[in-house]
Amino acid sequence: MHTAGGLRELAALDGTSFDMVVIGGGITGVCVAREASATGLSVLVVDKGDFGSGTSSATTKYIHGGIRYLENLEVAVVRESLRERRILALAAPHLVRQQRFLMPAWEWSKPAAPVLGLGIGLYGSLAYDRNRDVPTSLRIPRSGWLSKSVVARDVPWLQTDGLRGAWAYYDTLNLFPERLLLEFLFTAIGSDATAINYCRATRLEFGDSLVDGSLPVTGVVLQDSLSGVTRTVHAPLVVNAAGPWVDEVLIGIRSSVRVLRSKGVHVVLNSIDGMRQQDAVFARAPSGEHVIVSPWMDRLLVGPTDTPMTESVDDAHVLRSDVDLVLDTLNATLAPGVTPVTPDQVIDTTVGVRPLIAAGTGDTYGASRRHEIHDHGPEGYDGLFSILGGKWTTGRATAEHLLRLLERGGRIGGRELVSTRHTAVSSAWAWADDPVPFIDAAVSIWSRLGIEREVIRSLLVLYGTKAEDVLQLVAEDGGLGERISKRTGVLDIGAQVVWGIESEGARTLADLIDRRLTIGSLGGITAEEVGRVAVIAAPLLGFDAATSAAAECARRESLRRLWS
Repeated sequence: MHTAGGLRELAALDGTSFDMVVIGGGITGVCVAREASATGLSVLVVDKGDFGSGTSSATTKYIHGGIRYLENLEVAVVRESLRERRILALAAPHLVRQQRFLMPAWEWSKPAAPVLGLGIGLYGSLAYDRNRDVPTSLRIPRSGWLSKSVVARDVPWLQTDGLRGAWAYYDTLNLFPERLLLEFLFTAIGSDATAINYCRATRLEFGDSLVDGSLPVTGVVLQDSLSGVTRTVHAPLVVNAAGPWVDEVLIGIRSSVRVLRSKGVHVVLNSIDGMRQQDAVFARAPSGEHVIVSPWMDRLLVGPTDTPMTESVDDAHVLRSDVDLVLDTLNATLAPGVTPVTPDQVIDTTVGVRPLIAAGTGDTYGASRRHEIHDHGPEGYDGLFSILGGKWTTGRATAEHLLRLLERGGRIGGRELVSTRHTAVSSAWAWADDPVPFIDAAVSIWSRLGIEREVIRSLLVLYGTKAEDVLQLVAEDGGLGERISKRTGVLDIGAQVVWGIESEGARTLADLIDRRLTIGSLGGITAEEVGRVAVIAAPLLGFDAATSAAAECARRESLRRLWS
């Protein structure tokens, strides 16, 4: 028996059958569910935590080609990434934005300025189709050279001694990766996929009889991480898309799968000595180390680190040494007279663990960002596939690759593959269409509610067409239109809390604060703000507001103490 798709509780699925179970609700697993459900397969996607709560929410916030991968001669990876950059941006134009990058060159730079220019040129050539089907207002400009004086003007904190200038090129800002991932998930649900968060795969089930020398996978035993409820679901296909946990899903399975884990940390700053910039900057220190300094939501996002992960993935936390590594690199790029950034100026941090393909060297920085699909059939487990490597930008391409392999293997029941290359996410006004006219019109219409226009505009960017459903909650209860915070750039309102629970599957305060609202990722959240979210959420989630708010504040403070 297969039930209708949607966000569901595990308790409702006992003995239910699907064509495919996807383990992992990060960007790769969500994209697999989207591709498979578009093709007509009945799909269940599960995550042991919240959707996108791992590596997928701890990115540099770009859908990008990966220009630095050219240093490792990964031309194919860069080309695939640039192709996907365009596809994803046209699928959700309200959640992305073009961003200019500056790659400064000093007299001591390695590679030297001309070589950097060749790399920028190659990057542009590989993006030859960047403006295909793109409306004029969203087209990506060509790269070019900026003089020293222009760079010094636009990036006033940057070291100018020996500076020759900078190469300027463009990539795509992923405004809130958490929300874009949810949009891909709800697009899959719109094609009848089923999704459950806080649902851990505890055991893979196999048949008793060998088929062509392999045991056929028959399903997965699942456990609700919050309630402890256990259920078994049946499926002839299981896709292990658990990212850095991919080998842990395979416990008890004889497999050659190995994953190289890399820890990526970013810090969030209000400014650098009171200065900001409009461009993202590749800030390279004389040591060769570099960080990207990106303007984001009236703040600066700086990082990432790329260091081998030695502890358990579940224990991945930001440590003082991680913060020092980012700030030491940044401070080495500052001009004389600019006050160095200190850890007490860090208002927030993120940490993600990259699941790289283990190549034997242990070098995470130089490790390939390509993806690999591992068929466990030759190892004796038919119908089980694991996905290794890859990155946010190429999640859709990875899923498409998997579906093609399944089609060639006769595993999708003779269905014809449906391409998502021209498919908008569920909240987009249209595929490949500039959202600004739609947003402007909607702001004028909904301003009748008495909500600040910048709040309405923020909702339209975050939720697209679904913002009208969120605003309808305000029309029914004016109190839900009140802002949760008065801090600069924090525009969340109470209606988003209700929507996050009733329509987006949030089950904890952290889900709401960090991945349904924006407040949790903007730094400096106060106990009062947590309390406001808790008061609205309590009757819907069935918890005591004061107790839950205190616990969430304590959790956040304990994490902060590791790096402050």
